[in-house]
Amino acid sequence: MTRRRYGVQHNRPPPGGGRRRLARLCVVLFRVGLGPVLGRRLLLLHHTARTDGRLRHTPLEVIAYDAERGCWILASPADAPWFLDLLDAPLTTVQVGNRHYAVTAHVPEADEAAEIMARHVTDGPRRARRPCPAGGMAENADARPDARRADLPTLVRLDAAPGQRLPGPMPYRAADRNG
Repeated sequence: MTRRRYGVQHNRPPPGGGRRRLARLCVVLFRVGLGPVLGRRLLLLHHTARTDGRLRHTPLEVIAYDAERGCWILASPADAPWFLDLLDAPLTTVQVGNRHYAVTAHVPEADEAAEIMARHVTDGPRRARRPCPAGGMAENADARPDARRADLPTLVRLDAAPGQRLPGPMPYRAADRNG
């Protein structure tokens, strides 16, 4: 289904039914203080809508977290409303667990994005088999080096503002390493 909204062509319909309720449940859990139950793989992005200026809340999966640099990596389809909102207003906040962090959104260059996705695939057998949340990662990207960059999802790097106490490195469960 192809649809145009706000001057952007969307190839997927907006989530409905159970998927929408599940996404909204994550927002409710963050709001009532149960964010730690969801783990550090999910964060709640607080962003301003570019169309009407209202504050929006979007739960997102973290692809990678770099404790040394203080940044989170997210994947997105290029037409996701939250991604377009971040391009318009990159200064925002995220909630990880029960803590809020001021962040600035950046879109990594193609070489950095390829390096991040290569690390994502080699993080562990279980995570490598699971598709990227944004989809669009080709299984045979290594066989087609000329098309590798075109098959990558759009990545967003959220850099934390200096002076904040950031979480430590993410622990990986044994199930993620063993497959």
